[in-house]
Amino acid sequence: MKRLNVGITVCTIAVATACEPRSPAEINSPNSEPGINRGVSAEAIVARDLGTLPGGTNSYAAAINDNGQVAGDSDRRGGRHQGFIWQAGAVTILPLLSGTSFAVVNGMNGAGVVVGYSIIDVGIDHATLWQNGAAIDLGTLGGPRSFAEGINSAGQIVGFSDDATGDERAFLWQNGVMTALPSLSPNLDDDRAFAINASGQIVGQSDDAAGRDHAVRWQNGVVTDLGTLGGLTSVATGINDAGVVVGSSTTSSGATHAFRWENGVMTDLGLLPGGVSSAASAINSDGTIVGHATTASGPEHAFMWQNGAMTDLGTLGGSFSTARSINSQGRIAGFSHTSSVVNHATVWIVK
Repeated sequence: MKRLNVGITVCTIAVATACEPRSPAEINSPNSEPGINRGVSAEAIVARDLGTLPGGTNSYAAAINDNGQVAGDSDRRGGRHQGFIWQAGAVTILPLLSGTSFAVVNGMNGAGVVVGYSIIDVGIDHATLWQNGAAIDLGTLGGPRSFAEGINSAGQIVGFSDDATGDERAFLWQNGVMTALPSLSPNLDDDRAFAINASGQIVGQSDDAAGRDHAVRWQNGVVTDLGTLGGLTSVATGINDAGVVVGSSTTSSGATHAFRWENGVMTDLGLLPGGVSSAASAINSDGTIVGHATTASGPEHAFMWQNGAMTDLGTLGGSFSTARSINSQGRIAGFSHTSSVVNHATVWIVK
């Protein structure tokens, strides 16, 4: 551990494997070089490098729940790329679908049930559920590809899939059945669902009548256009249990800005100092929002938005980072470049 003079601490955590024990020589040592690029004026940030799976170079964290479990994926020895759950320094490697070698994790619920997708073959990807030590193929809506993006406490899963006609449709999967969600414009089906809350409210994007992507919410079988920040396009990527939605939208100038949507009102969350774009990924029960935004120097950094202020969470020594999830305790998961210019799964704790 090394404390930096900007009030941010970088911790490195060795990866141990709960279901596949490894000797210390087989466990990668995460990069420990200092290098948070920006300080935080009134708070200290602890950035924890979760390392990679054995033999790997890059890792990515996608979700963190209130039990402190972090779900993500990593490359590893032998050319495989697998999902994992990290908790208190121990890592459980998620199994691959039979006959596959590459899986990506996108979401996890409070019970540690994980969703994402597996590459079956060239151009063939299937939404995948990891539960009770097994990888389960969720199938598709009739086409070659499907991707699971989010899961709630009831085990309802959302994502998007090709249908038999080649259109991309948002879906809800529950009780073993994948169902297409309604579109804003039935003749322009290019829809994606990204998140679902405990009440079953779903958010994502759908084409409007002009064929432009708009942020939407699905509730009780009805799709609602959430509008834009004055531009042509928008996408909703997160929703909390209070129904507050976050995402990104173009403005009237064509720039992309993070937004918060509540009770029919979309609010621009602004930018980091000197930056030109931002995008929100997730929101917790307290209304704290995370995502990524460009900096004055250009590259994107993970941010936290709270009480009207956007804070740069910095990096693990490289130029880029992004935040993808936040739990009710305010712990944030995502990934960052290290000084070696590789991606490592990261957890940020704001004190």
